[in-house]
Amino acid sequence: MAQSTIPNKWNFSRRFRVLLSVYFLFLFLDFTSEDELFPHFVYVMMKFYTNFWNWAIPWTGANILHLSYPITVTPNGSGDTTYNYVMQLLWIVFAVIIALVWAIADRKRLNYEKLYYWIVICVRYFLAYMLFVYGFVKVIKLQFPFPDLVRLTQPYGESSPMGLAWTFVGYSAGYNIFIGGAEVLAGILLFFKRTTLLGSLIAMTVMCNVVAMNFAYDIPVKIFSLNLLFLASWIAWIDKDRLVSFFILHNALPENPKQPIFKTRWKKIIQLSMKTVVIIFAFYATLWSNLNMAKKYGDAVKKPSLYGIYDIKTFIKNNKLIEPLATDSTRWKRIIINYPGYVRITNIADSAIWMKLKVDTLKQTLKFTSTADSTDFYTLNYKIDKKSLNLSGKLRGDSVQIQTQIFDYKKFPLVSRGFHWINEYPNNR
Repeated sequence: MAQSTIPNKWNFSRRFRVLLSVYFLFLFLDFTSEDELFPHFVYVMMKFYTNFWNWAIPWTGANILHLSYPITVTPNGSGDTTYNYVMQLLWIVFAVIIALVWAIADRKRLNYEKLYYWIVICVRYFLAYMLFVYGFVKVIKLQFPFPDLVRLTQPYGESSPMGLAWTFVGYSAGYNIFIGGAEVLAGILLFFKRTTLLGSLIAMTVMCNVVAMNFAYDIPVKIFSLNLLFLASWIAWIDKDRLVSFFILHNALPENPKQPIFKTRWKKIIQLSMKTVVIIFAFYATLWSNLNMAKKYGDAVKKPSLYGIYDIKTFIKNNKLIEPLATDSTRWKRIIINYPGYVRITNIADSAIWMKLKVDTLKQTLKFTSTADSTDFYTLNYKIDKKSLNLSGKLRGDSVQIQTQIFDYKKFPLVSRGFHWINEYPNNR
């Protein structure tokens, strides 16, 4: 008997649930953050759309929600701003209104099979791309660098919860490859129909860990990570009957009912071509981009001249030895040269300032410039050997001679410990 070709009629509830997927469109088209997850030209093209949200969100906060403060901070390194929470609320409200009006106005339509087909593809590809973004930046070790000199010398209790998490993950290149590789693997699997379910389950596992870490360590990507977890769960939910049959009922798996929407050869070729372009773009915009960034940032970047930690042994000002009194805020205690073009100076009172630093290795001079006032600068001569760095010259009108001792940061247990197959006793310090 020939299979019936009578279209399946959906009830109102099912049509409304599918149309609620318009929420995903808002998520896909969010270009409000300063952290650009897509190529820059996309943000330029969508500027008019971003401007709408930059108007609607503060207006909603002031006139509908009556917040006690104006929304002036847009998404930046933090994705959990007041702006983000109000935007999430508007996305949900708009999605419900659009889906409800659409379902009522288009109630004569039998189903949304084709629309649903494309929604699933868009969700799969978007989630895969995001997993590439966050996966490759870990594999190449850009998101979590090894603890720098400032972090190594910082008192443990002064770390923020987020800083503690960054130090924990950044310490191990192997752990970065493991968690980043899992994200990349899930993304690759999501690009292909046969492996979509496996990809979504791996993505759920990975994102559960990310969400837990964001909440447990107060990392301000809670909203977005929850959205990605929701996308992975939504994809897996499509196969809920088969999952229940296999994992809980221990029955034979029912046949996968999903059928290709394109049956003619030329349409399949176009679809395959589009898919290929999307995958190539995803790799180019994430892997290739991060490889280029690794030349400027990350653990493998060449260290700046005079990179190191220098503890002040003697500080002479105007031919007078300045004792290291705890009340003296002008006497230096430590110099850290960690980032190209900058220096961190700590005084005896443990107050630290950042200054711009220009190192002239030929003239053996250091030019210190205030980060706040470019007219505030001074230049000191330096001499360096294996154990010390000596500075001399005029510091804001005062004659100074500063003798430092090089601190061997490689003696920090966090740097020197490494990996051991055999541990006769736990080294928990």
